[in-house]
Amino acid sequence: MGRKKIEMELVENRSARYVTFSKRKSGIFKKASELSILCNARVGIVGFTPSGNPFAFGSPNFQAVAEQYLHGGQELEAGSSRQIVTLSENPNIKLMNKELSGLTEELKKVEEVKKGKAPIALSDLNLKELLKVKSSLKELHGDIDASSSLLLLSKKPIRIIDLVCKRMGKSNIVKTSY
Repeated sequence: MGRKKIEMELVENRSARYVTFSKRKSGIFKKASELSILCNARVGIVGFTPSGNPFAFGSPNFQAVAEQYLHGGQELEAGSSRQIVTLSENPNIKLMNKELSGLTEELKKVEEVKKGKAPIALSDLNLKELLKVKSSLKELHGDIDASSSLLLLSKKPIRIIDLVCKRMGKSNIVKTSY
């Protein structure tokens, strides 16, 4: 009995889609391996799962196939497939790596400042930023004053009845102290 022809359209059911992906991925890896063995071809496949995870297949290995492709199909020396140094000699890759490193460092600094973990160099700020820091410090000072007042009050508890009596102007009620 032959196989049923499947129409090429998106599998709507998520779990069925993952099963289909897994089976088809295995099938394409098998075909690539067969092509490599039968024809002595260098084969490389790269893709991403539906959840976004990368996967790759290469014969003899993916690194060797990718390096040969990046160098315009030139056959590389034996053992050079493991050397990433040859890839980094490309000036565009060097420039992009340098730019990426700089942006990563800048992002870390911004995140530290947002979290309040990084010290602020006042000499680096302009007038507007300095005024903002000043207002923040004043607000913090007010919060500290309020907190310290509450702390002092908590050390000497006051009964609510005593407060009500003071507000009503009745001072002849016997007050209890702690």
